[in-house]
Amino acid sequence: MTNLELSWALEEMGDLLEIKGEEPFKVRAYHRAARILESLEEEAAQLHARGELEKIPGVGKNLAKKIAELLETGRSTFLERLRQEVPPGLRDMLSIPGLGAKSIRTIYQHLKITTLEELEQAARERKIRTLPGLGSKTELAILRGVDMLKESRDKVPLGVARPLAELFCRQLRALPGVDRVEMAGSVRRGCPMVGDVDILVGMVSAEANSLFEVIERHPQVKEVIKVENNHLSLRTWTGVKVEIFVVPAEKFVASWLYLTGSAAHREELGIYAKEAGFSLEDAGLPSRLEEVHVFLTSEEEFYSRLSLPFIAPELREGRGEVKVAKEGRLPRLVTLEDIKGDLHCHTRYSDGLHTIKEMVEAARARGYRYLAITEHSRSLAVARGLSLEQLLAQKEEITRLNEELEDFTILAGIEVDILPDGRLDYEDEILAQMDLVIASIHSGFRQDEEQMMARLEAALRHPYVDILGHPTGRMLGRRPAYAINLEKVLELAAETGTILEINASPDRLDLDEVAARRAKEYGIPLAINTDAHDAGRLEDMEYGLAVARRAWLEPEDIVNTWDLDRLLKRLKRNRHLKL
Repeated sequence: MTNLELSWALEEMGDLLEIKGEEPFKVRAYHRAARILESLEEEAAQLHARGELEKIPGVGKNLAKKIAELLETGRSTFLERLRQEVPPGLRDMLSIPGLGAKSIRTIYQHLKITTLEELEQAARERKIRTLPGLGSKTELAILRGVDMLKESRDKVPLGVARPLAELFCRQLRALPGVDRVEMAGSVRRGCPMVGDVDILVGMVSAEANSLFEVIERHPQVKEVIKVENNHLSLRTWTGVKVEIFVVPAEKFVASWLYLTGSAAHREELGIYAKEAGFSLEDAGLPSRLEEVHVFLTSEEEFYSRLSLPFIAPELREGRGEVKVAKEGRLPRLVTLEDIKGDLHCHTRYSDGLHTIKEMVEAARARGYRYLAITEHSRSLAVARGLSLEQLLAQKEEITRLNEELEDFTILAGIEVDILPDGRLDYEDEILAQMDLVIASIHSGFRQDEEQMMARLEAALRHPYVDILGHPTGRMLGRRPAYAINLEKVLELAAETGTILEINASPDRLDLDEVAARRAKEYGIPLAINTDAHDAGRLEDMEYGLAVARRAWLEPEDIVNTWDLDRLLKRLKRNRHLKL
């Protein structure tokens, strides 16, 4: 049994103990030992043979006995007992992306739910968001996860595929003989919906079959679809298809190139190479994965051989990027290091999980210089929208906190609802007091195009609306965009000077890359915002950046890459527009 398999067993023990309500220190001990085993350089079996299991950091006498039993028998009586003690339905819930053992324990304690069917019903009845430490985002994750467990889908959101890819990559790197592991394909390109997760493994020793035998036993794996030569195709419990390709280490870069770019990108490269008298195969890009014969040290080396600058993975879609690269006009794509703040997040005042101070601390840890607190407005009762009194009280708290902060500014904002009749959810004299106003639609989704456009136009022309939030209202894999004329929305935004949001929540990614690129052409400034409902979700910025990079956006196109003074001047300009 490999270190990775031991890690999976200890991780499951820790999860089941947490669901049972065991002492936190005991749960942490199992999870810590699991992480250490996953990254341990020497195999635990060799340490056991020398009687040195207790030399592993975090492994005491008790854990050493459990590891020894697993190594000697391939099973654990302790784990088997835990599986019997915890209701099977609770164990099934661990398969839902984003739902951990702690949340499952909370749900079980308060709602006595023991099956996936009961969990789904509670989420649809909006009971989950009322529980301590949970919220509307958890409800959405549950509904999405249960749907995925019920049926295999052709495509899943990037927010599901990417964490799964990262998990497999991290764990594959821990296996013997592995030199390098990277995600490829549509996940690496940041596509919002992903058909499968492509992972490339470069090996310096051992056979692919030995690696496949371990991964086939991965706790996420429901079935093995195909094992063929150096290719393993799996399906996880959530229905996501995972394709693992194994190549010798010296063929890794060329194979990574092949697996990353779309067929259209490879076709563009082929046309360019033919016109320039190059051979793609001789430069390092094989015509088939099995036919690598040029060894590259980096992807940059390949493009350099074609006399081209490096083309970022997000651009490798066959949308004219090769021609633009040839002409030296590739954009300097926005990066996480360019982002100076987040302009859309929620706290405990509405349906968020953390305090303003906790959100600020998380933002500062990311190197941000500012953060806008933008709670839901009063009409959105399901999200605990703020009454006028609560809004003003929050604004006072923000003023006090700003007096204590150095080199950081909290903006007192609001995400105000665009009501079905086009009015905003607060009066103008209230909106005028806010540092920043986001206008969003959260109800009346089934209105026809004429009604929806009237609502959006009223918001875009409003003198106190700075940003149009999640402009099309889509929820990836769950809800299509509203009935709107998007080109007309872009024209109005350009006319009124309203900033459009790229909502980085992996459930939305709204605007999409096509609309965001059109917005750039119109000269419309954009904001990449996470819509975070807890401190951890500030990390979703990377998903919004994927959209922006696929849209060819540069730092100058994104207002939250700007210094605060410049941003505030830009926001204030809208205050002077006439109704």
